[in-house]
Amino acid sequence: MFVRAGKHAICLAMATGLTAVLAGCTEKPPVGLPVERAWESPPAPSVAAQTPGSAGAGPAMTADPGETSTQPAGAGAADGGVADSRSSTVVATVNGEAITEARLFDMLVDSHGLAVLEQLILLTAAKQRAAELSVTVTPADIAAAEDEALRRIAAPVGDPQAAPLDRPAAERLLAEFLRLKGLSRTEWDCRMEQRAYLRKIAEAEVAKMEVTEQMLRDEYALAYGERVQIRHIQTSSHEAINRAAAMLVTTSFEEVARQLSENAITREQGGLMPPFTRHDGAVPPLIREQAFTLEPGSTSPPMREGAWYHIIKVERRFPASGVGFENVEPDTLRKSLTDRLTRQRTDELDAELFQSARIQIRHTKLDQQFRERHRQRQAAR
Repeated sequence: MFVRAGKHAICLAMATGLTAVLAGCTEKPPVGLPVERAWESPPAPSVAAQTPGSAGAGPAMTADPGETSTQPAGAGAADGGVADSRSSTVVATVNGEAITEARLFDMLVDSHGLAVLEQLILLTAAKQRAAELSVTVTPADIAAAEDEALRRIAAPVGDPQAAPLDRPAAERLLAEFLRLKGLSRTEWDCRMEQRAYLRKIAEAEVAKMEVTEQMLRDEYALAYGERVQIRHIQTSSHEAINRAAAMLVTTSFEEVARQLSENAITREQGGLMPPFTRHDGAVPPLIREQAFTLEPGSTSPPMREGAWYHIIKVERRFPASGVGFENVEPDTLRKSLTDRLTRQRTDELDAELFQSARIQIRHTKLDQQFRERHRQRQAAR
């Protein structure tokens, strides 16, 4: 029997004690899901089916209902709105037979065009928001965003800041990650620029927030409360999670996670997740309840969370710190709170910028793909 949760996303944080190791659990992940978190979703079955930075779900955004898509002057329907002048440009020949630029372009549009376009839309919207706030992003900011992403890829379990970044090893992992996700290095670079802009926007917004004592007490509970660490098996189908449950009768949890879990990085760690607290809002109540109810070494029944299925095993418990709230430096809690809110706001901005953007797509095929992808969202509005 499956335990059903609400529409909470299972987001176990990686950089704060918890960031989004299970971010792929959301039913409707935002477009532009951080590319360093894209490995948290199962590899896409095909490049054509993949949303930028996520797998299998469309972004929360619509085209401007007040505008209509148009083709550039002279564009033909046969090539999806691409000017006819390119149809005769030869990019290659095979035994004397030409392959034209127009044919190549059409296939690229069909296979991966919308995913790339949406990433460019998000980057453009982020730059516009930054300009409104007089926020400046430097090459150093972009490099820092890439370093943070590489640290998360290289150290998916525990604190990614705990050890110096082994860049050669991280780059090798990145190459494998991009291969599995069907992403190019150019798309990665675009995403890193996006993250730099989103981070600076989030920092500017959080800096204007009023920090209350209650907020500091809540942060104290997250940082100093009792924690639990679990392993998990994550699948996208009822059949797969049942198969995992059957295998657990004779096979170790770690081995089943490595064989069947669709979380591409944590499965290599035998499903091991970072510790989290009883009050951590990043983790849905269902998972928290199960994790803090089970004894170390115990395994849960299969659970359904949105579009995903999980089995968890409690590895260990960490007792609450003996340090009282009054004995913690306020500046320490304030920095922890600010960092966490900035990361949270950075992730929220992805969907927010898409939802508020007025978008007019002037390429016929891309416009059709876009409208079909977001048809259900438009109908719900």
